[in-house]
Amino acid sequence: MRLSRCDTGVMIVVATTVGELAGVLGRLRDVGVRSLEVVEPGAARRVVVAALDDEAGAAGLAAMLRAEGLAAVTKPQGGAALERWVSDTRPVCFGGRLTVCPAWSEHDRRDWPGLIELGFGGFGNGRHPTTRQMIEVLLERITGGERVLDVGCGSGILGLCALRLDAARVVAVDVADEAVQAARRNAAINSVDSQLEATLAPLAEVEGRFDAVVANIARAGVAALAEELVSHTAPGGWLAVGGISPSQCSQAAGFLSPLVEVERRTEGEWSTLVLS
Repeated sequence: MRLSRCDTGVMIVVATTVGELAGVLGRLRDVGVRSLEVVEPGAARRVVVAALDDEAGAAGLAAMLRAEGLAAVTKPQGGAALERWVSDTRPVCFGGRLTVCPAWSEHDRRDWPGLIELGFGGFGNGRHPTTRQMIEVLLERITGGERVLDVGCGSGILGLCALRLDAARVVAVDVADEAVQAARRNAAINSVDSQLEATLAPLAEVEGRFDAVVANIARAGVAALAEELVSHTAPGGWLAVGGISPSQCSQAAGFLSPLVEVERRTEGEWSTLVLS
């Protein structure tokens, strides 16, 4: 990745598209930003790096742009913080089939497989062990055409991965409005908003059964929603629950009877169970 020439100042970074670039540049100029650089990390993606005079001004402008629906964040000025930024915005590849990165990443991603770009908000960027485990389950089990339920969807990353693996449709639910809004934005960013429905509706009100149910919601969430998780899993389908510790696996599996454990993944202090 080539660092932008604006890296010596206080910066904000705005992710946009080729078609929306002129409008974003115009908006930044309207608010007094004069030092702008455009990075082209992908065929359709454009990233605008803007330098400002003070850190508070950069944070305030980024927040204002996000309120207007733009994917805007502040960028560290230099040193260790900038090194972490460069590392944390690097695309993450899973199984040679899926790639996840922030929409504002300046890393080139033209040749990465199954690209998923994420905007601001909602838990899940592919780097936490619980998210990685769930994505690995999707890689092994989604074969195409499935109807998927994502419980506690956060950023919507698991539903987006399922769609990139050729699932037919995703219903994503969360109790936090911020997460639902983030999942909707991310579906639009990845041009799958017609296939992903994100909703605040209680799980008990979601209609139908699903070929795959994913729920990265920790032990307490599994315990509270066990009956609904089981009832929404179609005959012949499967349920994956994550965010639990290895010591909680047997108890979590017991909550989800009559489904039975068919797979367990553990990385350090985190485990994921698959039941069918």
